[in-house]
Amino acid sequence: MTLQDAFAGSEDILAQMLGLFETQARERMAQLKTALAVWDVMAARQCLHSLVNISGAVHAYGMSEQTKALGDAVKHDERGMAAILLQALGREADLVLRQTGVLLAALARDPASVWSVVLPD
Repeated sequence: MTLQDAFAGSEDILAQMLGLFETQARERMAQLKTALAVWDVMAARQCLHSLVNISGAVHAYGMSEQTKALGDAVKHDERGMAAILLQALGREADLVLRQTGVLLAALARDPASVWSVVLPD
């Protein structure tokens, strides 16, 4: 199911979801980086759980899958792999947040136009 399949006709709800995602994703990524810098596994896993849920809610499945992979590395105390996966997740989160900004701007201008927006990659 695409974002359009899920939200066409409910663009106001999409705008709310994307706004919440934008705020929470930024916060959770910052918290995650801090937690992993001191290897606070419990705090990292809480952030990861939240990131999986919020990215899935807005159909950012690539981000969700990368978050799950990082969670597995943290769970198995694979610190080197976790560092690599955190960098990859950071790049994916940056991309998804840029795309979210584009979608939010389109929704603010003309909600119906959101489905024809070209997203950055």
